[in-house]
Amino acid sequence: MIILIVPGIIFKRFYFQGAFSKQFNLGLFADRIITSLFCGILVQIISLLTFSRIVNITYLDFKKRIFESFRELQRNSLPDLNSEQILYTFYYAIYSVVLAACLGYLLYKIIRSLKLDLHIPAFRFANHWHYYFKGEILKTQDFKIANRGKVISTEVDLMLKDNDGKSNLFSGLLTQYTINSKNELQTIYLTGATRYSQTANAVKIIPGDIFIVPYETVQNLNIRYNFLQQQPKEIIKRLVLVFCAFLLSAVLYAPWASNLSLLLKIITTALMFLAWLSFTTLAMSFFPSSNGIRALTKNARITLFFFFILMLGACGFLFNWWQF
Repeated sequence: MIILIVPGIIFKRFYFQGAFSKQFNLGLFADRIITSLFCGILVQIISLLTFSRIVNITYLDFKKRIFESFRELQRNSLPDLNSEQILYTFYYAIYSVVLAACLGYLLYKIIRSLKLDLHIPAFRFANHWHYYFKGEILKTQDFKIANRGKVISTEVDLMLKDNDGKSNLFSGLLTQYTINSKNELQTIYLTGATRYSQTANAVKIIPGDIFIVPYETVQNLNIRYNFLQQQPKEIIKRLVLVFCAFLLSAVLYAPWASNLSLLLKIITTALMFLAWLSFTTLAMSFFPSSNGIRALTKNARITLFFFFILMLGACGFLFNWWQF
């Protein structure tokens, strides 16, 4: 049971991350055990299929060894394992845990990159405040409006109640928020906060850098989005990033699914990763922006291109050298 639950827990830990990390502990204990067990079974199936290709062990070998161990346990005796089998068992335990983490992280990135959680309710995370505060709720079917561009910031208007029962209107730029283990809003953090004064009929700036508001004092909450019109080039850039992400998974898997020796698998993986890195850098250099991505010179692009061809050719040579 442990060998099924532990990979499932690791998978869920890396799947629920960032703004959705609190969902890892959400729900009844029995429900969390069942979901961890289900995820663990899937991880173990994938681990068995891929690990057997890496160490060149067939399904029948696995089956034979498992049945032998089971018969030994039925006789109330420990299975007889040699040093090589113990080493393989240790490697497999580490491999299944690492694979569970990678699969959870990769699935999270795929769902978020393709925005499947916005279009398919079954993939939606429990932290609904993230969708409201980041403006992603506007892309769902219930709140879908005409495309006004990319949401770059969120402003909120808060009607707060004080100890005297009076209400005060505060506004500011939403920079952060906290939620509890049940995904209920706890605290809102504003910058550039202002307060509307009824007596002066004017807006007054609140001195300070961060205005912290406990949500229990909020009577009403209004959300305003600031948009930046998204250019077609930005859309193409996102598609290229998604393609490169899928390409990386294929690059890392291909050598280990081949019949190469362990040393050649490691060398081929390194060469293919360098080829992928040069290709991605070359592709993203055509989309310079203020986030650190710079446009490369013509000579630099030519150098990257030939380096990509060189690494790709080396990988092909290793595959053909092994086969022929």
